[in-house]
Amino acid sequence: MIPAPNSPDHPHLLRLPNWLGDLVLALPAVHLYQRWLNHRAPLILLGPSSLAPLAPILLPGLEYLPTPPLPLSLYPTLKNRNVASAVLFPNSIRTALETLSVPYRAGFDQKIRHPLLTDHPPRRTSPNGYLHLSDQYIGLLQDLGLPSAKAELPPPPTLSKPKDAPAQPYLAILPGAAYGPAKRWDPSSFASVIRTLQKSHSLQPVLLGGSNDRTACQAVAQALGSPITDLSGKTTTLELAHWLAHAELILCHDSGPMHLAAFLRKPAVAIFGSTEPAWTGPLGSSVSIAQHKVSCSPCFLKTCPLDHRCMTRLTPEEVLTPCLHHLTSMNKKIKYE
Repeated sequence: MIPAPNSPDHPHLLRLPNWLGDLVLALPAVHLYQRWLNHRAPLILLGPSSLAPLAPILLPGLEYLPTPPLPLSLYPTLKNRNVASAVLFPNSIRTALETLSVPYRAGFDQKIRHPLLTDHPPRRTSPNGYLHLSDQYIGLLQDLGLPSAKAELPPPPTLSKPKDAPAQPYLAILPGAAYGPAKRWDPSSFASVIRTLQKSHSLQPVLLGGSNDRTACQAVAQALGSPITDLSGKTTTLELAHWLAHAELILCHDSGPMHLAAFLRKPAVAIFGSTEPAWTGPLGSSVSIAQHKVSCSPCFLKTCPLDHRCMTRLTPEEVLTPCLHHLTSMNKKIKYE
């Protein structure tokens, strides 16, 4: 059991996931922990340095400690701060080494790191199939003595519009997927959807993504064959959040930006292929799923060993339908307001 908080001089620590999407799915658990502490002890959040710029909008008012390159280098820092408890959401040995100086260390059952933890309950599952990752994070805290809670995202922040954003409504397209090519839809299909939305709703397309997504964005731009703003590799993660916050619609894969769109309550359509929405789907109702179910999906492979049928059989019409539904719903809302 997590030791009860008893002093502001003995903080508790929560080791966050390493991926943006998983971090967003962990937010309900973070706020559960924060409510349970109830100002009796501070909560320190430990996570990758790459996500630190997003901490002010995802985790306002909480201390975010970036992980150093060497896990054991945190030993003196956490010891000197008298950290009383550490709960680890990632499964790795590295995260257990990071918190080795903390008296109480808990995480999901992973036999190879048992000697490094003081508590390791099994990951919760569902008799009906997949248990959503956000419920697994909350379940871990419950198994360690915290009360039950719903997997609900906190209210989103108000973000300013990027100064170089187009004046007209724009469509944010994120054709990359860091996990691997098995998650990526065909560039020509993206282009087909973009053309239709340009024609039907006069949306200006904007390609977004990290430096590793440049090739995917260039392929979509080439397939479109007309001028398009390509910002891949030109925005920080924080700047990306600002771009997503003011998009009329977001089109992406099962990825970190999908979960960021859900956090921001932005209308979006997310394409799923090799992964499973019941496990890692977006929270809330602002993001719709486009998926063509095939017998071998979900396989969770990074590269398809077959013919990529979960993606090649997903037609532009199947993606356009939820896109148009979002845009129609927004128009009705504006009309009645």
